Amino acid sequence: MNQTPTAWKVQNPSLTLYAFQLRQDISKSKQQVMDNANQLWEQCVALGEQRNIQILKSLKTELRCYTYNLKDSQYYYNPTNEDQEATAEEKPYLDDWLELVRKDPQSNKARQLRFHSESDKNSLRLMGEIYPLRIHDTYALDLTLRYRETVDIAQLSQLNPAEQIQASLGQTLLLFAKPVNIEESAYQDLANHCVAALVKETAEHLQPSKTGQLFGSPIFEYDNHKQKPRERRHILVWFDSHPDTLSKSVEAYHSLLNLLCCRSKILYAYDQSRQCNQSARELSSQLEQKSEELIQPPEETLEDLEEWLKLIPHMAFPYAKYFRDIEDHRTAITTNIQNYTSRLEKIQALSLPNDNLAWLQNFLDYTCQQWQNQIQIDLNYLTPGQNLFEQMTATIRGIIEVKQAESDRNLEKTLQANEAAAQKREKKLEVVITLVGTGLAVSGISSQVAPHPTEKIPSVSKEANLPSYFGYSFLDILFHILIGVIIAIPMGIIVWWWRTPSKSDR
Repeated sequence: MNQTPTAWKVQNPSLTLYAFQLRQDISKSKQQVMDNANQLWEQCVALGEQRNIQILKSLKTELRCYTYNLKDSQYYYNPTNEDQEATAEEKPYLDDWLELVRKDPQSNKARQLRFHSESDKNSLRLMGEIYPLRIHDTYALDLTLRYRETVDIAQLSQLNPAEQIQASLGQTLLLFAKPVNIEESAYQDLANHCVAALVKETAEHLQPSKTGQLFGSPIFEYDNHKQKPRERRHILVWFDSHPDTLSKSVEAYHSLLNLLCCRSKILYAYDQSRQCNQSARELSSQLEQKSEELIQPPEETLEDLEEWLKLIPHMAFPYAKYFRDIEDHRTAITTNIQNYTSRLEKIQALSLPNDNLAWLQNFLDYTCQQWQNQIQIDLNYLTPGQNLFEQMTATIRGIIEVKQAESDRNLEKTLQANEAAAQKREKKLEVVITLVGTGLAVSGISSQVAPHPTEKIPSVSKEANLPSYFGYSFLDILFHILIGVIIAIPMGIIVWWWRTPSKSDR
């Protein structure tokens, strides 16, 4: 019997949130965890407070990564305690897998915590399980909320915890339900309405990207294709329409969980590579601008060039780090593609003859391939930049050496000119001293030999009535000075000629 979408119902709906939080960075050791590594568990506690789910409110008491402090009676995040509490059977697998819920050592059951709430006004009783794990360097959360009753699809919104939990690597919502009296041809439309009920505010941006069949039942994939993991919406709607679907899903549980974890890590690594590429290109653009200024420079001083020389390493080191990080993210993508492929092969081994897993394979064949190509293009673009930093440094060093040599030559010329000027002044001074000294000496000798030479000139001695100074007449003094000048001038000429270097000596 056909029904309108508003009257559609599903039986035993369960909504599982697979959330993945990066525990440690690839560049850090196992003992050094991310600053926000425990964010996933803190958000679960906050969800328990909001929905009054006691097992979630007291989650820290159940997790191995929290220890109790007697001083203030509080539980604190202590990631090193995870390995310390591992059992002998778990220790060989610590690098791959560890269940985080404490349990009775004699129990072989999975470390899940089950919870339920009282029936609401619609007589619906919320039930669920939480299964916290550590997978390699990542915290993984399986949080399932379900109804055991048949419900209208509008009531599915009460199951969605994704608004309260936002994991750093991303997350996937998997709705598993049995359609009630709905024809198979309407399953796509039913899936659309289920998604609209789960995420009302963003439903118009979520269109079915792929469809397939898993373990005999149809499955629909929705994705908003946002690049940032925290903004990405990835929803799977899986309708239980085959008797083997449930049992097969239990067998494939860990493979599917690991596959979704690898998918999230691939998305995260690509997003990180894009951020590194953007930052590196900004540095490259700054370097290009500097290189253009260097090609056609104004009159840069040595101080300006030395400042450039100090600035370039501050740009080169982050650039090299971004380049290295992009290569690390490419390696992470490659590694997780291999792990994704391995898990997909295990799921395929459990699949039924008419199953269609192309929606899982296409992520590898198209999305991952495209991203790997893009990262290679980014690396090819950025590689010359590393050489440009080295060339820029060498060029500036060369310019500094040329300018320094030119400055040294100019300084040497200035010193030589100053020295020549000093020698010229010294020569002039020597000539003056020689002239004055010779004149005074000759005048002195002349005054001793002939104290009164004018007395021997009768016409002068009789007619002149001139003043006398210290026993000498004015004419006597003038006579002796004149004799000194006459003798000093040739002597000065001789000294000047002797002090002047010849052309061959220059």
